[in-house]
Amino acid sequence: MNNMESFINAVKKYKNIMLIIIGSPDPDAIGSAYAIKCILSTLSINSDIIISKKISLSQNKAFVKYLNIPLVFKETLTPNKYDAYIIPDFQNNIVKGISDNIPCAAHIDHHAAVHGTAADFSIIDPKAGSTCSIISLMVKDYLNNFNNKELISICTALMFGIQTDTDKFLHAGEIDMNAVNFLSEYADGEIINKLNGIPLSPKTMKYLQKAGENQQIYKDWHIYEIGYVDIGHRDSIAIIADLLLNRPDSQTVIVYAIIEDKQELFLDVSIRSKLKKLDINSFIKRITPTGGGRNYKGAYQIKLDYFIDCPDKELLLKTVGLTTLEKIKKSKDKLSLPEISTLYKSALESLVSFFKK
Repeated sequence: MNNMESFINAVKKYKNIMLIIIGSPDPDAIGSAYAIKCILSTLSINSDIIISKKISLSQNKAFVKYLNIPLVFKETLTPNKYDAYIIPDFQNNIVKGISDNIPCAAHIDHHAAVHGTAADFSIIDPKAGSTCSIISLMVKDYLNNFNNKELISICTALMFGIQTDTDKFLHAGEIDMNAVNFLSEYADGEIINKLNGIPLSPKTMKYLQKAGENQQIYKDWHIYEIGYVDIGHRDSIAIIADLLLNRPDSQTVIVYAIIEDKQELFLDVSIRSKLKKLDINSFIKRITPTGGGRNYKGAYQIKLDYFIDCPDKELLLKTVGLTTLEKIKKSKDKLSLPEISTLYKSALESLVSFFKK
């Protein structure tokens, strides 16, 4: 029995399923959830893709718009009409207010496994560079169940998810490239090229400039603080980390900011590295259990709601910054694995020809 058959056996006993995207919705999570929703539809199972954070990046907004991906925004998650839930692209499948009320039908992810609740179907494969890669190979075994229009849309979403999470295929591994070989036959290259051509927003450019003004170097790590960021632009942190890593003198980059919302306040930290041997997940877990990472990238968040009414924002930013730097330094110093600089580049003819379409 292959993964797709096992997945179908796990979900077919349910009628209404929540597809929950935890955290900021990125292309890997969105593409994965969209493909799963399309699969469930062929089984006459109703499903909704639920997000609790709004999309901020213009590129990701265009991604959803071009492919007409239906997302349902809910600040508070409740079971309501649903009799099961699915978690794509997140380490932990325990969801507050959900896991105690309805079962987890499936949990599919590419990060290192953490303790969670039992799922009817589970694939956790850290060898994959993205969750979309795992689901692509499931879709490959299910081709005949989609019409041509559906297949193009699904494969385009999955391809963009892989591209995003593997840094434009720079860190793509064997599983990812097998998925790309399959997807390149059906994905719409014109849409992906349009998405790649969308420029950074003025806000992101402003934060990038601020990062350059607030840089610290600890040993060979470059650490940047970009101040307060509105929750509607929180994805800028990860984008800035990606951009700063491209500098020739950068091997490992950390970008952090305090995220502001009307009802919440939290520290958001993105880590990027060119070092394949750097265990970013272990680094983060020494700081907090609520974040995670894999080869080349990771992130974590720390709630600061208690300080939401702090009258001196600059003092709070300074305190959070000093504490964050100290945590980063201590966690780095405890890393046991050697940091060996390696750049893994892979290029296949099918990928090159795909982008020439």
